[in-house]
Amino acid sequence: MNKKTNFIRRVCIALMLLILIGILGSCGGSKATLEAGSVKRIEDPNAEGEYLNNLSADQLDEIAEKIGDSYAKDFNSREFLVAASRGYSMDDVKSPNPDTDYSVDKGPNVEYAKEVLDAVNEKLKKDNKITVDYSKMNEYDLQTLVNAFSASVDLEAKGGMFDPILLAIGKGLDLLIHYVCFDSYLLGICLFAIIIEIVMLPFAIKQQKHSIRQATLRPKEMAIRNKYKGRTDQVTMQKMQQEIQEFYQRENFSPYSGCLPLLIQMPIILALYNIIIDPLHYVLGKASTLSAALNTYYSTSAAAGGFGGTVSGNGSIALLSKIRDNVDVLEGLKDFKYFTNGEEVFEAISDVANKIPQFSLGGINLGLTPSWDNLILLLIPVLTFVTYFVTSKLNRKLVSQPITNGGMEDRQVACSNTMMDITMPAMSTVFTFMVPALVGVYWMFRSIVSFGKQFIISRIMPLPKFTEEDYKAAAREMAGKRPVKKSANVGKVRSLHYIDDEDFEDTRERALARKAALEEQEKEAQKSAKTPFEAAPVKEENPNKKDKEDKSANE
Repeated sequence: MNKKTNFIRRVCIALMLLILIGILGSCGGSKATLEAGSVKRIEDPNAEGEYLNNLSADQLDEIAEKIGDSYAKDFNSREFLVAASRGYSMDDVKSPNPDTDYSVDKGPNVEYAKEVLDAVNEKLKKDNKITVDYSKMNEYDLQTLVNAFSASVDLEAKGGMFDPILLAIGKGLDLLIHYVCFDSYLLGICLFAIIIEIVMLPFAIKQQKHSIRQATLRPKEMAIRNKYKGRTDQVTMQKMQQEIQEFYQRENFSPYSGCLPLLIQMPIILALYNIIIDPLHYVLGKASTLSAALNTYYSTSAAAGGFGGTVSGNGSIALLSKIRDNVDVLEGLKDFKYFTNGEEVFEAISDVANKIPQFSLGGINLGLTPSWDNLILLLIPVLTFVTYFVTSKLNRKLVSQPITNGGMEDRQVACSNTMMDITMPAMSTVFTFMVPALVGVYWMFRSIVSFGKQFIISRIMPLPKFTEEDYKAAAREMAGKRPVKKSANVGKVRSLHYIDDEDFEDTRERALARKAALEEQEKEAQKSAKTPFEAAPVKEENPNKKDKEDKSANE
């Protein structure tokens, strides 16, 4: 296998991994960003120009900045601060008491807020940053800081430049779900997968044509490879690859054009995944920011005014599956201090509550993420691995495989195939633990449909098969051999040093010239050579002896 082929295979693998990494990134959960807005002190309504804060605007700005500096994945400064503004401590956030009704707002607790800022200063010290003084903080200062981190959710937000296209596709999925699939999201996305495979059929046909063309050239390519078989030095390998590339150029064929349909399909697959994972935006048509806002509320602790649930992914499947039959669980959104327009967010969700599709199958909520708490859903990752592994094995039998020279190259190809067979299903399985089970089912179904499509195409447009005679004929054609008459020199042994040179294009011309020179030498030698009779002329007999013999005969 040449270096370019190896490179292309690696690029394809890398792109597949990037797709999965992109999926993982989109499933990482919506983390609350901590960016302080403009700090507005609270005015005393009874005294014009007077403030109820003890801390100045500069001090509050500095504290807000330091809170942002100390924010980390394991130290959610805002969540702790908001909880303190509702009268709950950091412990209530980390280890909530099941007997406590956290829906009750008990009012700001400055002491709890100072505990949060003590922890902020400790973290700043560890990071060698300047600490802040908040000893004079009062409840109005606390409320000012909380307001500084509140944001308004844009309920009219649009996505990127391709968002209108994805919304149109999502609308089509919505029609399938409600008018064909009896409100079942699972049936809808399965039918959607079939339609997408049909739409992408031209790419599959193009790939199959490329495979057929490549397989047609296989015997001649094998003839070139066999010419160099057994030689593994770099110079020989480069010469072989050069000859193969020249052969492909003469045939007007590019072995890498088959990767183009695959590369085109990858962004389509990723885009379709985003549609499926976020039905609130793409299927129900709500603002692109609403899913993240809903995710933030749902995953924020009850002590900080959130729902206190656990959900993975920025997508809205898991959230919608939990609120489909009880949208009232989102009532807390109205007073959620992360948002300045929480009531509008709640109304936006309530408007589509009756349009949320069914995510369950046989009483099992497939909108939930597989976990040890639900053993039935744990079957999804296992089945995903088995499905991907089997379909990958079967697919390989339907497509043309790379040509090798045997030996080390065979082992390299086998190793690469094994890595693909194990790595890709394994990574897909890992990701099924991070997304709703319904997405895992979709991946399995799409894998099966994709294999079925490839199977049908391979039967309608089969790859050519060649016999041993076909390979021998191709070898003779590539060698340029022609039938020749037996020469008078048959049986004579010539030097074996150049015996095969006439069989190869790069040495044929010199070999034929050498042969012609040898034959000319042989002809010249034949002309100059003399027989034994010519070398010794016959001597004349003695005339005296002849006369004596004649006389004796007369007597």
